[in-house]
Amino acid sequence: MTNETIITMEDMLAEAELFQAIYPDLIGEIERIENTRGKLGEFQLMQAISYAKNGLGVLSYERRQIINSILEQFSAIYTKGGRYDAIQWAQETFGCYAEPPSGEAQDSEVQGRLEELTIRIRDREAELLKLYREYYMLQTYQQAADAETTTD
Repeated sequence: MTNETIITMEDMLAEAELFQAIYPDLIGEIERIENTRGKLGEFQLMQAISYAKNGLGVLSYERRQIINSILEQFSAIYTKGGRYDAIQWAQETFGCYAEPPSGEAQDSEVQGRLEELTIRIRDREAELLKLYREYYMLQTYQQAADAETTTD
């Protein structure tokens, strides 16, 4: 006989506020890793959960056990159905909605992405200009060759 504690739905709902507090960090970390590597494996998912749990602070054993159970359920749903199923479960069960990252972090990410795109556009513009010059030179050569053959 195992000595498992049964966590009631009332206990889980009582911890909804705590879960809602760490939910944006959890979803943000999952999205960050998915954008880099695709769907998270078990280890990566545990890392994202661990990252989110860092914001919990000191909790009693019972509260930590409840939060761990909630996160295990979230993890099981993510593993079976993916991020969108897990997000839907969190929204329906706990009313969780991911908030966008803080303005500073978002601004620096946007600025970095803009700089990256600017460099890529300049590189492509230079490449297109080079191709256009080559095209124009070959077209001019072809027209001159065609004119030469018609005059002969």
